[in-house]
Amino acid sequence: MNSSNKMNNVLLVLLSASVIATFGTIIFHLVDTSYETETAMRAKADESKFFEGVYVRDETVLTYSDTGAISYQVPDGGKIAVNDVIAEIYPDESTIEKKQQAEALQEKLNVLERISNPGTLEQAQPADLSRQISQYYEEMIQNRNAGNLSGMAAAEQQFMESCSTYQIVVSKGTVSFAQQISDLTAQIQTLQSEEATPIDTITSDSSAYFVSHVDGLESVLTAENLANITPEQIQDITKKSSENNLQTNQDQNTVGKSIAQYGWYMLGIIDNQDQKYQVGDSVKIRLMTSSATADATIQELRNTGEDGKVMVVLYSDMLTSDFVQNRTENVEMILGEYEGIKVPRSAIRFKDVEETVTDEETGEEKTQTVNSRGVYVQDGEKVEFRRLDVVYEGKDYVLSKLNAGDGYLMLYDSIIVEGIDANGN
Repeated sequence: MNSSNKMNNVLLVLLSASVIATFGTIIFHLVDTSYETETAMRAKADESKFFEGVYVRDETVLTYSDTGAISYQVPDGGKIAVNDVIAEIYPDESTIEKKQQAEALQEKLNVLERISNPGTLEQAQPADLSRQISQYYEEMIQNRNAGNLSGMAAAEQQFMESCSTYQIVVSKGTVSFAQQISDLTAQIQTLQSEEATPIDTITSDSSAYFVSHVDGLESVLTAENLANITPEQIQDITKKSSENNLQTNQDQNTVGKSIAQYGWYMLGIIDNQDQKYQVGDSVKIRLMTSSATADATIQELRNTGEDGKVMVVLYSDMLTSDFVQNRTENVEMILGEYEGIKVPRSAIRFKDVEETVTDEETGEEKTQTVNSRGVYVQDGEKVEFRRLDVVYEGKDYVLSKLNAGDGYLMLYDSIIVEGIDANGN
């Protein structure tokens, strides 16, 4: 009997110890494994350099032989074809002002006649017009904030047209612009009767882009003179540009310049100490002012005499109006664009992992141990090591390949960024 009681007591003590140990283990894990995690998310990154670039293009300065005032027929950055009229020369500014007044009034007249057309009114719906009014108002604000004055003016024109049409539609014809149309027609006729014939006309002799200002570098920064342009010249030009000291005044008889549509160059100083950029590399030039892009090739990397610094010579045959407005541009030169799973460097650990490889000669499979870069992830109560297939190295993070396979980090894994050592403890 006593022996039985003793046995029961022993079993009770062992059971109690087991319960206490289990409970203690649970408490330990709750307290001691409070990891800080971060969800593995998709991200993009560019391998790029930022610098101030200088355009080298074939440009022709346009002049006229007589005196007078210039009336431009092509906007800055506008594309011109052979024999297109670039500018008209008038005796004085007042003649141009009258011509511009007549053109502005004609635009207003065209709008009023269009919105007063019975066919337009029959098709117009108040709900659609209301949406258009909101849309054009937003476009006006966006263009104003972006400094796009031409875009803002176009949106304002559409906004006013939609408002006027809405006014007529909701009034069911009681609102009329007949009097305004009559008045505008009379004003236009008066101004047109006072118009003078231009004393000279400037036309294009080739397909090109037109810019109304010159900077005095048109005969220096040319494709023919490319080999003679020095890093010191480029640094001097960018310095003057940042100080707003580039020459923009032109002679009294200068109309502007035409810029040839074929290939052009951009030169700039970059740090290439790591030699990531090589002659022949295909890159993308992105303007910081408009986000416009153009494909280009690194044609040369000239030594500047400074450690790691080179003058990059980029060539592109893609030319749009965005790339003719200025002499210098703040640009991003993109060597590569990458996408993957973003991993903070602080979370990266190294671990010996066994992997199966196939011998290329014999075709036999064998297992080998590889010291792999990866991260620890929390999967419920478990902590597991996931390898990384790095496609991009950033300053404080890396991008791991998407869908790299079994054993690799996957989207939405819980990456442990703090609270774990190199051994996963």
